[in-house]
Amino acid sequence: MREKTMSAPQADVFTDGEGRLRLVRGVAIYSNAPRLAELAVKVGFDTVWVEMEHGTADYAAAEALCFAVEAAGGFGTIRVPDGQRCHVLRALETGARIVVVPMVNTADQARAIVEFGKFPPLGARGFNTRSRGVGYGLMRSSDAFAEANARTSLFAQIETVEAVRNLDAICGVEGLAGVFIGPGDLSMSLGCGGDLAHPDLIRTTCDCIRQARAAGRHAGILVGAGPLLKAAIEAGCDWCICGGDVAQLIPVWEQLLKSIPARSAWERGTVPVSRQVSDGSSP
Repeated sequence: MREKTMSAPQADVFTDGEGRLRLVRGVAIYSNAPRLAELAVKVGFDTVWVEMEHGTADYAAAEALCFAVEAAGGFGTIRVPDGQRCHVLRALETGARIVVVPMVNTADQARAIVEFGKFPPLGARGFNTRSRGVGYGLMRSSDAFAEANARTSLFAQIETVEAVRNLDAICGVEGLAGVFIGPGDLSMSLGCGGDLAHPDLIRTTCDCIRQARAAGRHAGILVGAGPLLKAAIEAGCDWCICGGDVAQLIPVWEQLLKSIPARSAWERGTVPVSRQVSDGSSP
């Protein structure tokens, strides 16, 4: 059998086709619809976020979304439910290029992500040769494992004050690609109560991003357009999930609904008499 290499949009998702650093932009597909995932990349987004912590996607759905995204020239990002081995491992087997683990508060938790998600010598990822994530066994195992290590990125999500305090140690974990800020839960931990424009949240987020970038790690965030995203990008954030199908469909549908009257012309009594339906007493 002729040896193969795994196909991918590019070797390093954080650079463009010419090797220059870029801001990776993505949207979340909460509906789990492969067509919308494909459309997002065709519109111009680099990645699609598959939500498994708060969403309903299972691993079969996640794999289908990765298929659709890659067919359009992008790559899949999966946020797993938590940092258990089974979740990290199976997300990688779907072919996702980025895996985000929520609620990582310590360096030990970050080290576990690498242990579960990277093959030796970086970690102890479980041996398997037949999934999308390792090229279906079309390569020598040693080559497939080395390539899988090189093409996947593991992220620890920073969502608590404890995680912020431990950020240096988390960023020091070998094999971890970087950190990803979850501003919603972080705002709750900071006492900002979901206010994503609160100065304390913006300051803490930017400090974390600068700290991670200074440590040579990538730094991402999930937040819509506004002051927090603007400040995060200015602080050095190099990838963001900045929207989603459900959230952005709501205002479009609301506006559509407002443009259509709630009552028909007949009910409002504005239909001309000559056009009204006969009561049956005359021809």
